[in-house]
Amino acid sequence: MRTCVYRHSRDAHHLLIPNLPSLQDAYPDLSLGIAVNATSFIEQPQREADIGLRLCLPAHGNFVVRRIGTISFGLYASRDYLTRHPVREDQMPIAGHRLITWGDPLTFLALPKTLRSWVESGVANLTVDSMQAQVLAMKAGNGLGVLPCILADAEGQLVRIRPDLCQQEEDIWLVVHEAARDTRRVRVVCDFLETVVRQGQHALSGRAARLAKIANNVSSTPHSS
Repeated sequence: MRTCVYRHSRDAHHLLIPNLPSLQDAYPDLSLGIAVNATSFIEQPQREADIGLRLCLPAHGNFVVRRIGTISFGLYASRDYLTRHPVREDQMPIAGHRLITWGDPLTFLALPKTLRSWVESGVANLTVDSMQAQVLAMKAGNGLGVLPCILADAEGQLVRIRPDLCQQEEDIWLVVHEAARDTRRVRVVCDFLETVVRQGQHALSGRAARLAKIANNVSSTPHSS
């Protein structure tokens, strides 16, 4: 049996791909295709895409939709950029920085507006159209930008800025074609996706990295005898 899952972006690959062996071991006859496409899941024929993981609801079509979790986004920059252009801790919104913004097909999200609410008077010196390009641009020191915490926190060169104030949560929607909802292969994959997102919610929320940072700071603090 074969099914295809469409993702809006690559951010949840950090959760999905490492967990696939358990799914394949349990269902060795399952052939699974995973594609990244920000906008065209709803235009795909059913035979090409049965399931979608989306950050926004489909505007039209016959789908069964269920919210299965959330994903957090934060404001990030490279260590090198912050060394050259420090961010003032007492200033909010942050002002006077170069910005890396999102273009199509990512502008359907509210995040470009969120960036402007966190950073004012900045110069949008670079616009990208993929999450991978966003990460590379930020690691190269091009400016500040918004990234999924689960993706950015895994990059040692990136630093999260003002996590207490700069955080945006987006719902994760499981979208299934109405005609395919009762097929065994689709039910199997949907159950798998829900389980993976539920178990990975700590990392998706960005809390795991923040707690690890706090723990490291505590352990490195000198203790008086």
